[in-house]
Amino acid sequence: MFYYKENIEQKDRLEKLFKKVKVLYGDVPPQMEFLGNIDANYLEDFLKMVAKIARHPNINHDLFTFLRLHIAYKENYIYCKAFNRKMLLVNYPQTVIDNAIDNIESIPLDNKHIELAKLALKVIYDSLSVSSKDFDNLYTLGWSQKDVFDCIEHAGTLFRNGRILNAYMIK
Repeated sequence: MFYYKENIEQKDRLEKLFKKVKVLYGDVPPQMEFLGNIDANYLEDFLKMVAKIARHPNINHDLFTFLRLHIAYKENYIYCKAFNRKMLLVNYPQTVIDNAIDNIESIPLDNKHIELAKLALKVIYDSLSVSSKDFDNLYTLGWSQKDVFDCIEHAGTLFRNGRILNAYMIK
């Protein structure tokens, strides 16, 4: 549960956004309710980001979900653990998901995606050790500069947002 005050000024707009969220997810996850109550634009931006990664032309959208789950467990983002696990359980058995939490290299995607995930995690946890060789390796595998950036940006956004949301969790 998050600490926030109800956004009365944007109530009508939020109700419309929350209806869209319910269609997508079956319910309004607490982190989305929080974002909307801070400002409806934040929730709208989040939904646009979700739509963008779901339609990514080159990256399997499950990679993004596995990255979010892996980071959520490493950083103890409680709200994100359950949400991303639920999304993955639609297509993967529990053991596969548990393995990915412990080791991103075990995700059930091709080596090209695994290497992309590894670099995204390296960037958010040890950015000073990243070199041109890391990027060249991904370009050699066929990833474009934009693909690599999109994956890193998504992992970094989750890392940043998770920290912010943790601060607003009621303790």
